[in-house]
Amino acid sequence: MQLNQVQLRLSNAGVFKHLPHQNDPEKMKYRIQYIPVILVMLLLGSCMPPQEEKPVPTPVKLNYIILLDLSDRLIVQDNQPERDKELIKHIYNIFEDRVRSQLYLRSRDEIRVVIAHQRGAGLQSEVYEDSLYTNMDNIPGVLRRKTEEKRRTTFYNNLDKLYDQAVFSNNPKDFYGADIWRYFYEDLKVDYVSDTLTQNYLIMFTDGYPIVGRDLTKLQSVNEKYPDLKVILIEAAPRDKDMEWDRVMELWEEWFDSMNIKDYQFIKRGALSKEKDMLTEILEGS
Repeated sequence: MQLNQVQLRLSNAGVFKHLPHQNDPEKMKYRIQYIPVILVMLLLGSCMPPQEEKPVPTPVKLNYIILLDLSDRLIVQDNQPERDKELIKHIYNIFEDRVRSQLYLRSRDEIRVVIAHQRGAGLQSEVYEDSLYTNMDNIPGVLRRKTEEKRRTTFYNNLDKLYDQAVFSNNPKDFYGADIWRYFYEDLKVDYVSDTLTQNYLIMFTDGYPIVGRDLTKLQSVNEKYPDLKVILIEAAPRDKDMEWDRVMELWEEWFDSMNIKDYQFIKRGALSKEKDMLTEILEGS
């Protein structure tokens, strides 16, 4: 590169603004002395490798599946619909807190309510399940925070409507059993997200009996395996006499083990404050 070209480039860059004026012959030599130094600086700058940006790790996605047993437990147990709703809303609050902790934009979490099949209930299960489903991946980034309150209000209102319709009779004989086995056999594999960056939770609201009639032989084997699924069976209410709790829980344990489910918790019906604390400890401990 010729000297005049170098001077022109440096002059355009404003390098010589504070150097002696080029028409001063006495001081021109000082200006020329700066040229090698500046050239070396420019060459060093152009030879430096570009700074590599560290990739931002993809956060683990949490998939909350809430499975409802809407059998006669809703009328046999005192205040059961209100208890269910309060606990479900608590789970939704945990979901929201995690979304906020990821600044909304990074969240990929989802939460859904599903209903165990029940003959004679007359529920439009698919309609309620669609209205009780939130997937952050499906919400545009600019709307995630803006529509948070609206999403919550809609979820709560639809939950209230579901339970209002689920209690269609005050006679336990009008209710058939909730088929939890059928959900595991047919539907769980659809709701379950099987990738290494997702943690699946299945929170089951049930009294602990697989079906009405207390037939403890209805939990037949399921071919699917769910080794990474975490299960919470909540609001279990077996009879206190005859060691019923131990027998029923042993049945569930054997069934979960057959599906290679290693992480399961049983929360017996009790004080709501304690059940909420246990839910928080389990769900926020992931």
